[in-house]
Amino acid sequence: MNFNTNFFTAAILTLLSSCMGNSGDQSKDLISPEVTLESLRYESVLSQKDNFNSGGGVQKAYYGLSKDTIRLRFTSDNIIRALFILDERSGRVIKRFNNVSVVDFNYAVQYDNAFTINIDFASETYYSLEVLKKSGTVENYLSKVKIIRDSVVVDTKTKRSISGRGLAYEQVFNEPKKFIVSKTLSVSGESKVYAPIEVPKNTVEFIYTLRISGDDNSISEDGKLFEEVSKATRKIKVLGVPLWESEGTGSSLSREILNRLFPPLKDEDYTLNVFFFDKDKEIKKFLNYAGKEYAEAFEYDINNSALSTQSRVGLIKKPRSGFSYIGLQSTSTFKNTFAWLDVVALSEKSFEYEIRYRVIKE
Repeated sequence: MNFNTNFFTAAILTLLSSCMGNSGDQSKDLISPEVTLESLRYESVLSQKDNFNSGGGVQKAYYGLSKDTIRLRFTSDNIIRALFILDERSGRVIKRFNNVSVVDFNYAVQYDNAFTINIDFASETYYSLEVLKKSGTVENYLSKVKIIRDSVVVDTKTKRSISGRGLAYEQVFNEPKKFIVSKTLSVSGESKVYAPIEVPKNTVEFIYTLRISGDDNSISEDGKLFEEVSKATRKIKVLGVPLWESEGTGSSLSREILNRLFPPLKDEDYTLNVFFFDKDKEIKKFLNYAGKEYAEAFEYDINNSALSTQSRVGLIKKPRSGFSYIGLQSTSTFKNTFAWLDVVALSEKSFEYEIRYRVIKE
């Protein structure tokens, strides 16, 4: 029997979201209309009895609404390093207890908010933890609330932040570079052009598209590489995909993006010899060489260059100099060939993010 993987994935995520959303919240569907402010009592919203911890950290989330009262009870067989309650909206520590084995603490909730209890165990121990909540109003008691878990990028490193790596991309040209490669029936008997590609300082690799045509007119897809890279990046699940690999053939985020891009529109009647160079001195050899034994005449990037190629898309590592050079050679003896080059630079960006919780009322 075939199952729809996406369906079950969505179902699982929905179930997890539902479980998290109802954390500490009891269904009020069967609430008696006689509920009054005077009848409200403390209710357990988080309870863990006789749990065992081998040493390390524990974090638990819950919520409170404005005017509610929260009571925290904690006992441990051994002394713990620290226990603190964190206001998730502001990041403020409401209360901290160091080197204790028993905690019994009450506090009033000032505004609708999520909180976390953070426990740092010094050694293995059995412990019990309970959080109780007394609603401040009947409306609070009847409210249906979800706790939402978010990752939030922060400007600077904090005690609770996590270091992450991401992919940044930048358009190298304001608009595609257009080249006119004349027919080979010229005075010199050969027609070649070249151009430097200067990529930003932090670039690791760059993606390019080269559209080759016998028509002098640009088309709507020219200059859309940045937009297509952006779309591809959003569709890729970054988690678990390495940004860069030392092996050129290895799986990486940049190659995942490349695999989602289509080559530019092809003109079946027109091709060019396309060479990529790391050194400018090889350009002069390329321009002055009239033979066909290219590998012996000058050094070029053999993995990314191609003879008699139609429109193409490719991924190239940034040369140490910061410049890559493209050389184009005509293969036509009867008409000019036109080419449009577009380049997007890829770089690694480091950032700090925090896992935070917030509440929403349904």
